[in-house]
Amino acid sequence: MKVISIHQPNYLPWIGYFYKVASADTFVFLDNVDYQYGNSSSVTNKAKIKTNSGVQLLSVPVKKTKGLRFIKEMPVDNSQPWQRKHLNSIKLTYGKSPFFEPVFELLEGTLNTKTELLAKLNETLIANICNYLKIPTNLVKASALNIEQEDRNMRLIEICKKLNGDIYLSGNGGKKYNNAPLFNEKGIEIKYTEFVHPTYNQLHGTFIPNLSVIDMLFMEGGKLSLIKGN
Repeated sequence: MKVISIHQPNYLPWIGYFYKVASADTFVFLDNVDYQYGNSSSVTNKAKIKTNSGVQLLSVPVKKTKGLRFIKEMPVDNSQPWQRKHLNSIKLTYGKSPFFEPVFELLEGTLNTKTELLAKLNETLIANICNYLKIPTNLVKASALNIEQEDRNMRLIEICKKLNGDIYLSGNGGKKYNNAPLFNEKGIEIKYTEFVHPTYNQLHGTFIPNLSVIDMLFMEGGKLSLIKGN
C-alpha cells in the first residue's frame, strides 16, 4: 500500500509537518494552489522561533506582483536584507544550543543564496532538513504532475492516482473538508495523522510547542524518533 501525503511548501515548518513527510512514501509539495495574501494564519512564508523574550516570527518578504496567484509563482523580495536578519536572529537565539554548528550550517547555505521564488526556497530548506533527519520519503511538486482538477477533493485524488497511491494521509484538520465517500469511490483510502507533539529540551524558560522544527533540531539534533514518537 503506497501512502501519499500532501501539503503546501511552508517556510521552516513545525515538527508535525515532518511527521507527515516521514509517515508517507511520497510527499507532495502543493505549490499550484493560491498564495494567501494578507492571511495572518498562513505560514507559507512564516516560521516561529523561541527567543529569550518570547516567540519571534521570521517572515520572508514576498513581492505583490499583479497577476500572480499560485505559491509556485511568488517572488521573494530580495531587495530587503531578510536573510541576514533571519540568520542573525537564529544565531542570537540558538548560538549556545548543543547542535548549533551543524544545524546552522544546514540553514546558512540556503539562506545566504538569493533564491528568487518562495516555493523553491521552502522546498530546498525542507529537503535539506529531511536529509539531516534521514527521512527517505520521495519529495514531488504538484506542479510537475500536470494536475487538471480544480475541485479540492478531486485534485487530491488525482495527485494520489498520478503517483499510484492507495492511501491519502491527511492532517486532522482535513476532516471537515475531505469527502470520504468520494475518495472511497475512487479507490483511495483516507487515513489521518496520529502526531503527538514531543516535549524536548528547550532554551528560554517554559516549554512552548508548535515552533519551527529548527527549535528542536538545535537542541536535540537529528532525532527523528522524537518526531515519529518511537
